[in-house]
Amino acid sequence: MPDAALILRPATRDDLGFLQSLLPRFVGFGLPTGQDEGAVLAGAAQNLMAALAAPQSDSALLIAWVEEEGGPVRRAGFLRLDTERPLFGKPYAYLADLALDTWAEGYGLGQLLLAEAERWAREQGLGQMQLHVFATNARARKLYAQAGYTEVALSMSKALRRG
Repeated sequence: MPDAALILRPATRDDLGFLQSLLPRFVGFGLPTGQDEGAVLAGAAQNLMAALAAPQSDSALLIAWVEEEGGPVRRAGFLRLDTERPLFGKPYAYLADLALDTWAEGYGLGQLLLAEAERWAREQGLGQMQLHVFATNARARKLYAQAGYTEVALSMSKALRRG
């Protein structure tokens, strides 16, 4: 995809099928022990539906299109961004979701989407971007590390047997 342009636009209800088609990307890398695939998928679907149904001025659900020279314009992925307002400290941008279609991997689009997310955050007047990523999602962790994100907290879990 050497001569391609990335286009971002707000998601509409017409994008619902595309958004749903990317939900398996949130579990396809193998979830950590104790995480329920069905619950992760249901939660992601619910959050996307809520963002589509009631867009907020301090959030964004953006569809990424790729236009290749001489080729078709295709949906490549999406970003879901929110503004978080903690009890203490300044508000910050939260990268809630980033997903690319499998055909769009390996072209640097993930880095471009992160740059667009950071641009959105700056436009909102926010000075920090945060995100969560499953420990088992090596590809995403590598992308975020290459973009300058550092680990801030470590969440640990243990599945308990019913006694």
